[in-house]
Amino acid sequence: MSPYSFGINLYNWFETFAHDSFRRKYARIYSTGQLNAAKRNYPNWKTLTKEQKNEIAAYWGIKNPAKSDFITHEIMLNVKGAFDVRYVPEKIFRVFLDPAFGDRKLLPAWSDKNYFDRFQPILHFPHTYVRNVNGYFLDRDYNPISKEDAKRIILEHLPLIIKPSLISGEGKNIRLIANEKEANEIFLQYSKDYLLQEVVIQCDELKKMSPRCVNTFRVITAMVNGKPENLTSHLLCNTTDVIAGNTAPAVPGEGVVLIKVDETGRLSDTGYYENAKQLQTLPSGLTFGGLQIPSFKEVVNLALEAHKSMPMLGFIGWDITIDENNKPVFIEWNLLGFEIYHTQLTNGPLFGQYSDYFAEIAKKLIKQK
Repeated sequence: MSPYSFGINLYNWFETFAHDSFRRKYARIYSTGQLNAAKRNYPNWKTLTKEQKNEIAAYWGIKNPAKSDFITHEIMLNVKGAFDVRYVPEKIFRVFLDPAFGDRKLLPAWSDKNYFDRFQPILHFPHTYVRNVNGYFLDRDYNPISKEDAKRIILEHLPLIIKPSLISGEGKNIRLIANEKEANEIFLQYSKDYLLQEVVIQCDELKKMSPRCVNTFRVITAMVNGKPENLTSHLLCNTTDVIAGNTAPAVPGEGVVLIKVDETGRLSDTGYYENAKQLQTLPSGLTFGGLQIPSFKEVVNLALEAHKSMPMLGFIGWDITIDENNKPVFIEWNLLGFEIYHTQLTNGPLFGQYSDYFAEIAKKLIKQK
């Protein structure tokens, strides 16, 4: 082995070790937070039996079980009222399955929102007017423009939504730009890597849910035996502000409502706050059970079709809304640590009918470690 190859391999080993260590710690902390939040809403809390813990460890191939490995199952036992070994522990997904199904070196580049419409021309994204890539301004078609041109385009098309093009998380730093004063603030508050897009007008059904924000569907697809398959879908309905993540809810964990969506686009009768509290009626007074979402089959089919061209990305969480013309609008896709807890809370075990397939892979990966 040449010195160069040795150096690359050593660097990759340290990078993998650092990633795995972070993911282990994050999974433990995040799971503990989920547990503490859920316990406050279920006073008659039940713990797992020794037999149930053994069954979980055997199914997922966990060698040396820690307390955090069983948190997801314990939460779901209390929330759903039944034990199911197929729920995926946070550590199993984040440390073993997620890294193995996607090349982590590709993920940052493929997560750049400035290039979504170039990567996936078959999908409809909100119209982008100005892009900032590494400090340089580009127009809609990726032609270089000056800062003055960027400002002119922005002022001509107000109101616009500004968002970071790289990892932001939970809607942070996403703003509505409605006037010249706010447009001028862009150049002071955002240094680089962002984009300005049209304001999406959602369909009537989603307006009923929360008229002051764009509600999105999280559709999760995965590569199974070399082919993309649909795992689960749920609606994220923000009840706090016009832009997700900008305003903290009055009660921690009760800002976003998560609601299962079946394959036909029908909403479940029961939704959940992020703290696992159940509800059937939104704070606005709307009872959402049975509400039919238009064009939802098209949403799922487009996500699956798009995933075909990206098999190097094993799991993709697609954020999609339906516009005023009942057409799917893809807001973004999520590759880096999207929430599996949300989908398991609303839909049940993440992998559903493919649980045994992924459990066997998890066992092999754990043995290799």
